[in-house]
Amino acid sequence: MKEKIHPEMKLVTVKCACGAEHKFYTTLENVRIDVCSNCHPLYKGMSGASLVIDSEGRIEKFRRKYKDQQY
Repeated sequence: MKEKIHPEMKLVTVKCACGAEHKFYTTLENVRIDVCSNCHPLYKGMSGASLVIDSEGRIEKFRRKYKDQQY
């Protein structure tokens, strides 16, 4: 590889909105993220079924419409 053409990598502390801090190498100096593995629902063990938000009864409407069919 050619010398002095690559940016300098630094070990930085990444701060999440939930307050968690992680360390990794990057070319940036200050890194802030919205979601990390500590606060993301799928990393916390929640399944997709528990994340469904049904505000208008769409699931019940679907079940009424297809109640006689096997799916």
